[in-house]
Amino acid sequence: MIPVYTHYLTPSEYGILELMDLTITVITMLIGMGLGSAIIRFYHHHDNIEDKNEVFTTSLIFTFVLCLITVSCLQCFPKYFAEIVLGEPEYYRYFQIMFIAMGLQTIASSPECLLLAKKEAVIFSTITIGTFVSYLTLNILFLVVFKIGLIGLLLSILITKVLNTSSLLIITLRHIKLVFSFMKLKEMVNFGMPLVLASIGMFIIHFSDRFFVQRFCDLNVLGVYSLGYKFGMILTVFVFAPFFRIWDVERFEIAKRDNGKGVFTRIFTYYSAAIIFVGLVISVLIDEAVYIMAAPEYQGASSVVPLIVLGYILNGMGNFFSLGVMVTKKTRYAAYVTLFVAGINILLNIFLINRYGIMGAAIATVLTFLLLAIFNYVISQKLYPIPLEYGRVFVLFALSFCIYGLSCLVGKPLLISIGAKSLLLIAFPAALFWGKFFYEDEITKGTEVLKVIVFRFGIGRRFLKFAEQLKK
Repeated sequence: MIPVYTHYLTPSEYGILELMDLTITVITMLIGMGLGSAIIRFYHHHDNIEDKNEVFTTSLIFTFVLCLITVSCLQCFPKYFAEIVLGEPEYYRYFQIMFIAMGLQTIASSPECLLLAKKEAVIFSTITIGTFVSYLTLNILFLVVFKIGLIGLLLSILITKVLNTSSLLIITLRHIKLVFSFMKLKEMVNFGMPLVLASIGMFIIHFSDRFFVQRFCDLNVLGVYSLGYKFGMILTVFVFAPFFRIWDVERFEIAKRDNGKGVFTRIFTYYSAAIIFVGLVISVLIDEAVYIMAAPEYQGASSVVPLIVLGYILNGMGNFFSLGVMVTKKTRYAAYVTLFVAGINILLNIFLINRYGIMGAAIATVLTFLLLAIFNYVISQKLYPIPLEYGRVFVLFALSFCIYGLSCLVGKPLLISIGAKSLLLIAFPAALFWGKFFYEDEITKGTEVLKVIVFRFGIGRRFLKFAEQLKK
């Protein structure tokens, strides 16, 4: 939607949307109380199906009542939020719509987590794709066809949340009896509340720079920076989101195995390779992407993207290191670390954004995520130590920095730069293969997977022969 947003919303409107979204995110964290993560954790804690269902229905009932009360109260003060967040009370109708959408999304988190805990991937994916199609269609309808601007985008969000939440509730409640357990609620809240504090800390780390950019710059600069940040966060869409949807469930099962720590070791290396390569692709091609996709007034967004990407690569590694905290159920450590680093992030934002604008904000992002990853690593290794392949991860970083440096030497015209940079990106996996980065068992397994793909999609015998040659 970036091409649509940047052509049908001004940088100022894009900045307004960003600030409203961030405000709603904070409120959602507070009323969610970390029960989503608690559902997944305690669903696998119990063996009896009745107890498993009771975990879900207890969370759902509590969340529904809490959301109903919270949204009703917030609807009494929309002008207050508009004045505090945007500086203009006239935007209060925007918040009225977003408050309702927020309540619906919070309620939907319980059935979403149940589907994840039960590993019902087909149903979950179908609802997710349906939600995406609805959101995309309504966005185009309201922004492009009716041309009603930001209010149309907010209506699109609201309608999509209604459809999404209704579908999830109908599917998950068909064969489940609603039961409420104060004992299970207490267990889940005790598990989830430290995660709420950690989430607030992560919110500060991820998004507090927007408020400082608005304070030290203006809404137009904020809109440009927000677009650049969105490109940097593509990592969360292509790697983090799908990985952690599965990982948040599977890591508890893997931890029970005798060879669990060895599995964690190898997964971390593969995971690092994935996020570094995707981050490299974004950083190398960002100038061309922004030039093609965004309106002229947004072109400055590309300057901050490589730093944001680096920050999110470090953040992805830090998220993996939360393994020790989650497996041992000592979630309070996550709260301590995140809140401490969030405080440092605020200081960095004040110092760097005031002096260097949006580049200062990007530098603060990198430094903050680096510090967070270090703390998470140290604590996780004490609680649940796993051996890591430091040498292989170092090779991934070193190679990616070299390729990015070479890509900076490539100039215009557009088609030539895209072609040259694409060749540099292809060199990344090629260099890993020819440099003997992969172990023999990894090449063997990769070839087997490749064969399955070839047979499934009928790509042809030539590709199979090429895979056999790679194996040799």
